[in-house]
Amino acid sequence: MNEKPEWLKKITNLPEINQTIKFFGGHQQRVSAGWKAERETHFAFEIMIILEGVQHSDFTSFAFDYPAGSILLIPPGLSHENSCGSKEGMRYFCVHFDIDDPEIQQNLLMYCPLLLQADNEGYDEIRQVLLAYVALLDKDTFTLRERLLVERLLIDLLIGLLDYAQHAQKRMESSDSSTLVLGKAIADTIQTNFRTFTQYPQEENRELLTMKNVADGLSISESTMLKVFKKVFFHSPKQYLDELRFNEAKFLLHQPKLAVGEIAEVIGYQNASHFSRQFKRWSGLSPNEYREMNRTQSEQPH
Repeated sequence: MNEKPEWLKKITNLPEINQTIKFFGGHQQRVSAGWKAERETHFAFEIMIILEGVQHSDFTSFAFDYPAGSILLIPPGLSHENSCGSKEGMRYFCVHFDIDDPEIQQNLLMYCPLLLQADNEGYDEIRQVLLAYVALLDKDTFTLRERLLVERLLIDLLIGLLDYAQHAQKRMESSDSSTLVLGKAIADTIQTNFRTFTQYPQEENRELLTMKNVADGLSISESTMLKVFKKVFFHSPKQYLDELRFNEAKFLLHQPKLAVGEIAEVIGYQNASHFSRQFKRWSGLSPNEYREMNRTQSEQPH
């Protein structure tokens, strides 16, 4: 490619876009009392809105009941089991999506909780997109225009989630709650340590990936760190690190020249077999199966 001329370098240009956003379809379902879905773990984000009734969700170490109107954002790799929690039945809509941009992933992981809060300024944007998806389900077939509309709504959904994350970040940074401030400091430290390790994956840096290192760096005990982080983010610091590892692994698996063993090393696993077993626990797929699935999808005509 020819180098840009000087006059063009002085002009403000729109950013180049080179990222993959995947939409795995969405569905609405009405279920009766007693309904239960099998425990599952996704390699993508899942967002769902409870339209009628109450959903009971079990996330292994904690469980909640979500009434009608609740919007849940379930991150990749989080094991969960959903069931109907109301005698009159339940109706819900859910959709799965994935994006290979680590910065966007980290924003969603850090600032978008399992249960999105209605008092956040980004909440209504997200709700409107989900209801627009529900309205589209009345169609028997989807024309090209409607398929493009589904894709546009996905962009709107991501913008709404990023707006939500931005408002949540501002609220957290301006909060006088010591719990919120410490919770964010823990998340920032875990993320910074992980990024440092991925750039310099050397044995002497492996300690950065331990929870003891994070707690020591903040001059708190590991038990205090666990209690505070769970209260703010509804999962453990170790689970947050695993989410960062999982998303980084997915991103790196899109790079065909990187061997699975090299990816394992970059995200902190000392051997490829351990990484492969863990990746399958996260996603239900081995690293090679995930890589092949994405290769096949990218070759399909659009």
